Amino acid sequence: MVTDAGESGASLGERVASLTADLVEYRTTEDRPAEIDACLSHVLDFFADEAVDVERFDHAGVPSAVVSLDGSRSPELVFHGHLDVVSAADSLFTPRYIDDGELSGRGTADMKGGLAAMMHVVRDLSRRADPPSLALMVVTDEERGGHHGARYLLDEAGYDPAFCITGEPNNLDGYLDIVHRQKGVIRLDLTATGASAHAATPEQGENAIAALMDANPEIRAVFAAEDDDWPTTVNYGLIEGGTSVNQVPDTATLRLDVRYPDADARDRVLTALRAIDGLTVESAGHGAPVDTDPDDPYVRGLQRHAERVIGRDVNLVRKPHTSDLRHFAAHGVPGVAFGPEAYGSHEGYEYLVLDSVPDYCRTLAAFAEGAPYSSSSQ
Repeated sequence: MVTDAGESGASLGERVASLTADLVEYRTTEDRPAEIDACLSHVLDFFADEAVDVERFDHAGVPSAVVSLDGSRSPELVFHGHLDVVSAADSLFTPRYIDDGELSGRGTADMKGGLAAMMHVVRDLSRRADPPSLALMVVTDEERGGHHGARYLLDEAGYDPAFCITGEPNNLDGYLDIVHRQKGVIRLDLTATGASAHAATPEQGENAIAALMDANPEIRAVFAAEDDDWPTTVNYGLIEGGTSVNQVPDTATLRLDVRYPDADARDRVLTALRAIDGLTVESAGHGAPVDTDPDDPYVRGLQRHAERVIGRDVNLVRKPHTSDLRHFAAHGVPGVAFGPEAYGSHEGYEYLVLDSVPDYCRTLAAFAEGAPYSSSSQ
């Protein structure tokens, strides 16, 4: 089990909070690769004196690392965390302790707080005489798709764990709920074309922006038809068209962010959009949904340990947000999103609930110590 007091006498929650604050100060946004490298080095320095195997990777200029307790590329469990964050005001990279037990700052929720907790659990378990088969995967490109981090480590570097926990917070009402379903995402470019002309004689051209606007009711109708209990949703995220206000535009593109629960819903939406006259529909990026069996023995084992640690029911829930968990699912590795209580991901009020950290760490440690899980042990 993880220890509550460290060498400094600080409690487990205080140690994790301090490490989280240190990580938040690194501006690990996509446009600052040097900060990302430095932050990853900080993570690995944390394990410098421990009996662990550390491998650092670089794929297409994107760094990542795996800290392993047994050196296996097929461990029983992988804890997954990412260091990269979305952009924010300068002030959010100075962590602040709030009076009611919160640590605020960019990445405290998504997900340097969860990663810092996992780091402490992995380090404490490495000091056991018989540590579990466990690895910590640290990536730096989750916010931009995870293709050179998690996907590379699974598909090319050869990692093949039996189960994965990503330390993303649930951002939901239930305390330490376990997310076993996440929606898939597909980004679509809907393009209308026309013919250019001078703005003084618009009748001599075909206005592509107007054509795109005319198609909008049909676009909206596609998603209005998705009325089940967990519907496919759409966000109009980007629109481009025209080069000058005094010229009839010959092309206009609307980019959609579509979140869907399963392949049937995705195909249904794509078919309906492609049936709209005057539009071409092209995929600009895709991530599959996650649908881990709630009766998977690892899922039930994690739920059981969480309930024992915190003394209350822990729910298995679904969440519309995507994560690197989709790469594990595509690789055939079941997994869940399970992090400490934290809120405001990608928002200006992002924060970690410090009182949840000890429960979270003890649950992770108990779960790792109880592996492997099988149907006969339930």
